[in-house]
Amino acid sequence: MSIIIPARNEEDNIETSLSSLMKQNYPKDRFEIIVVDDFSTDSTRAIVDTLIDASSVNVRCISGKKLPPNWLGKSNACMVGSQQATGEYLYFIDADTKSEPLMLQSVINFASRHKTDLLSFNPRQAFTSTVEKITLPGIFLSIASYMNFKNANDKSKADAIANGQAMLFTRKSYDAVGGHTAVASEISEDIAFAKLMKICGLKAFWAFADELMSTHMYSDFGSIWAGFSKNMNLIVNCQSRFQVLGAFIKTNIVAWAAPVMLLVSTHYFIGDPSSFNAYSLAINALMLFASIVTYLILVKELFIPARYALTVPLGISLQSLLILNSYRLSKNNKISWKGRALS
Repeated sequence: MSIIIPARNEEDNIETSLSSLMKQNYPKDRFEIIVVDDFSTDSTRAIVDTLIDASSVNVRCISGKKLPPNWLGKSNACMVGSQQATGEYLYFIDADTKSEPLMLQSVINFASRHKTDLLSFNPRQAFTSTVEKITLPGIFLSIASYMNFKNANDKSKADAIANGQAMLFTRKSYDAVGGHTAVASEISEDIAFAKLMKICGLKAFWAFADELMSTHMYSDFGSIWAGFSKNMNLIVNCQSRFQVLGAFIKTNIVAWAAPVMLLVSTHYFIGDPSSFNAYSLAINALMLFASIVTYLILVKELFIPARYALTVPLGISLQSLLILNSYRLSKNNKISWKGRALS
């Protein structure tokens, strides 16, 4: 197996990510790690070199190559890494992840047993700051409402899901679809890969895998806003003004309908405590209760305090604004990430 980590200005994450991969409960002679330093301007390369010097695992750091025309940075770095890889499996992992000791063994066993051509999964989200706990649960919940999980792993259905933080290909399948060259200009290259696999009649499989890996994507509001703005409209497949407007309205109705309707029905009940108004009040109270229970389950699954269930609607509304901003940036060709233009 060849593990490929594209890394651009990842000094805050790379040590944790790489160290966790070096400590895998997996035969050391059966995997290699290739870190692609994608023109980092911070201490990413120095940190990686220090870890390599102290490691008994087959790890090497290579330099990225200049972006060809119409290529995006991450795909280019992954392509460079794939050219140096020797494994029968290519495992692309983001630098903001932390792998559990049994991760490699688990994914290889699953991929081999189920004969997957692309295996991708969502890791557990790690939250450290208050702003993350306030905003991200609602954003994730809202994104999930756009996903067709039922059809994602059905080869006969067009719906496709993948997560670029962890994508395991067989070398044969990766080459068969054209590798990262086939998705060179795609901002959401992960979903593009999953769709391409299905089009080519190959097996793409996606799942949640909280027990195998965790990730800490963003630590402050600025990074949350910039990170999701680069591709939110693509994630939820809103690429026209009509779709974006519809998503904005729908998302905010979902976020605020229950509390607003409860306030309205309470107002009418106080003015006229008729049986109709009492019934309306009870229905709206149940709707709000159901929403709160859903939010409590969500924050529990994300391992954050229950009080943040009350702020989930704020995150849902923020996601609607991210759709608007992402669409605006894409239409004006102003999408950028880590100092590079993406459009």
